[in-house]
Amino acid sequence: MEQVITTDLVCLDVEAESKEDVIRLLAEKLDGAGRLNDRETYIAEVFKREETYATGVGFSVATPHAKTDAVKTASVAFARLKKAIHWDEDDDVTMIFQLAVPCTGAGDLHLQILAALSRKLIYDEFRDQIAAAASAEEILALIGDQIGVQ
Repeated sequence: MEQVITTDLVCLDVEAESKEDVIRLLAEKLDGAGRLNDRETYIAEVFKREETYATGVGFSVATPHAKTDAVKTASVAFARLKKAIHWDEDDDVTMIFQLAVPCTGAGDLHLQILAALSRKLIYDEFRDQIAAAASAEEILALIGDQIGVQ
C-alpha cells in the first residue's frame, strides 16, 4: 500500500490569507503527487464539506477532508502556517491536516485517519513537536507513526 503521507505532501512555514488558500495549496500538492483524478472536483468537495460541518478541531488545528471519486489514492497533506488564519467561527489555525480519500475501496479509512490524529492532537507535546519540526522528514516521522495507516 502506498504511504498515506509523504514528504512532498508536507508544507512548512506557509503564508496564507484564508482557509481557501490553504485548501487549494494542499490540493495542488496532492494533485502534483498523482493522488487525485480531478483536482477541481476534489476542491469543490472539500469546500462542500466545510459548508456542512466545521473542520476546525481546536488546538489551532483543522482537518478539512473529502471522500470522493476525484481521489485516486488515500492521502493526507499537511501545512504548518507562519501565522494563524481564521478557519471557523471560533477557530484560528496554524496546522492543517487535509485528507483525500477515494469513494471506492477505502471503507472508513478517512474515519480511521481522523480518529488516529485526534487521539494524538489532544496532547500538547505532540502539537509542540509538530510546531517545532524543522523539516518535512521530521513531520513525516511524527505524523506517519501516529496515523498508523501507511
